[in-house]
Amino acid sequence: MSGSQALLITFGAIVGLGAFLLVRAALVVEQPRLADALARLDGRSAPVAVGSMTGGGDRWARATGRAGTWAASRLPAGALRTPSHALTLIGWTPEGYAARKLGLAAFGAVFVPLLTAVLGVLGVRLPVMMPTAGSLALAVVLFFVVDLVARDQAAEARGQMRRALCSYLDLVSLRRDASEGPTIALERAAALGEGWVFRRINDALVAARLAGDPPWDGLRRLAADTGVGELADVADIAAVAAVEGASIAPTLRARAQSLRVQLLAEEEAAANTASEKLTAPVALLSIAFLLLFLYPALARLMAT
Repeated sequence: MSGSQALLITFGAIVGLGAFLLVRAALVVEQPRLADALARLDGRSAPVAVGSMTGGGDRWARATGRAGTWAASRLPAGALRTPSHALTLIGWTPEGYAARKLGLAAFGAVFVPLLTAVLGVLGVRLPVMMPTAGSLALAVVLFFVVDLVARDQAAEARGQMRRALCSYLDLVSLRRDASEGPTIALERAAALGEGWVFRRINDALVAARLAGDPPWDGLRRLAADTGVGELADVADIAAVAAVEGASIAPTLRARAQSLRVQLLAEEEAAANTASEKLTAPVALLSIAFLLLFLYPALARLMAT
């Protein structure tokens, strides 16, 4: 291996690692810290992060927000169609969404010319149109990659929300069996649960109480913000109980059971789809193995 080839391989490895870290930092919302996870497992309160004490995280959030606002103001109207439901679910702000899209697009536009310049130093000359077209194509692809990532993360968050909603319905039905009113049952059941879904439900109920609205209006707003229609069903059931004074515990348990059956059917369908997608790669691998196994005999036959 010559020195230029070793230099090219080293540069490619460094650039690939940098691209991976950049995309990961731009698209991943938040990674849990090991200390916080261990504290939650032990039942202790999570330690305060150093960055939050120094304000580093706040400064980064403000800088990202300013960059996103500037970028969104420079683009023509309609260029950034913000998926509000998806952003609400995954915790992205519209400014951060715009900053991610334009940052990755800028990276794609700069990466190919930089790689072309390095290849030129190593003696590899490319036509002028190739790096130009490559940079534009990579910029466009990375610009829309953010939409795909936001959509996939939002779909996963909706699935988590629907699964946690089954437990929430069971808790509300138990509270109703204890002769609690619909309002108290909804709020106390949300306070009992753990996880981000229960926190979102509890925040929606608290916001409705502070605004002077019934709790089912808060659930309806949360359903509209997140796109989880099952929350609106819970709100309708609670509203009927408050108005007519009906016993809704059996209805809530039946709704939770039907939701579990629906989620199980969707998971089975997704598993079957994934299994079908593996059929073609396994068949190709089997054909390749068969050709490799028969090659010596075929080679000798052709030689004779």
